[in-house]
Amino acid sequence: MDIQNRVVNYYKSNPFIQKYLKGINGKTNEILLNINGQEKSITIDELEAIKSEADLVAPTPTEPVAPVEPVSQAPVQEQYMAPKETLNDIKILTELKNKDGLDNLLKKFAVNPTTGLIDINTAISIVTRNTMDEVEKAIKNNYMFDSDSTKYDIEGHYEGQNVAGFASEDEQIANSFNNIKIYIDASKMYPDQVNYNEAQISAFMQTYIKKVKEELHGSEGTVPAVAPKTEGEPVTNAPAQAPVQENVQPASSSAGFADIFVLTVIVLVYAVIIVNLILKIK
Repeated sequence: MDIQNRVVNYYKSNPFIQKYLKGINGKTNEILLNINGQEKSITIDELEAIKSEADLVAPTPTEPVAPVEPVSQAPVQEQYMAPKETLNDIKILTELKNKDGLDNLLKKFAVNPTTGLIDINTAISIVTRNTMDEVEKAIKNNYMFDSDSTKYDIEGHYEGQNVAGFASEDEQIANSFNNIKIYIDASKMYPDQVNYNEAQISAFMQTYIKKVKEELHGSEGTVPAVAPKTEGEPVTNAPAQAPVQENVQPASSSAGFADIFVLTVIVLVYAVIIVNLILKIK
């Protein structure tokens, strides 16, 4: 059995590892861990020998052992709460090509209400909207957009501590797109739903950057309904509204701006998909 499959099997049996596991070194096949802020590389055999979180974080013989503190009599379920899933879990499961693991996370928030099936496009749309909110808050409040994917839940909400910084607005927005890119990479596991090429991803990013700036500073023009034409591709003017009806409930008359704009983001995502489908048909 190869290293990736062994890591996947271990991950399934030992969910506590998700907050420590960073990936696999492609050159050495060592497992990369981050334990209490310290990077560590171990072999797959060493990983499989770890049977509990206590074994993983236990100090080595060369480390001083801290005095034992009295253990509170908290209920068992409070002492052994499973760690919350993060964007980093999506990233790792994608790297390990673990579609079952991705399905288990996506079904929590990205299910097509019509078919009842997991919809990766819905996931991309939701994370896009939430990422826009997070980077706009960072820019408006003069703190850094955190690039650590372990500090975002699977829907893209930031759960870390804000840190002041001086990065440029353009840099902040570009960095934020990496959170969306995690789901674009994950979409490769769902080729029956979407198949982005590099030109389409680039177009999506440029549309995303423009829309964030419009929300921050006001609109100076309309956002294109479809991805810009790339060299060698025919000009296509596909309607961007039709797919939305399949996956998104229409906004009610009481829907706020945020709710309506979620639909707008989904339109942008599906516009790229429509172009791709039309090119395939041709």
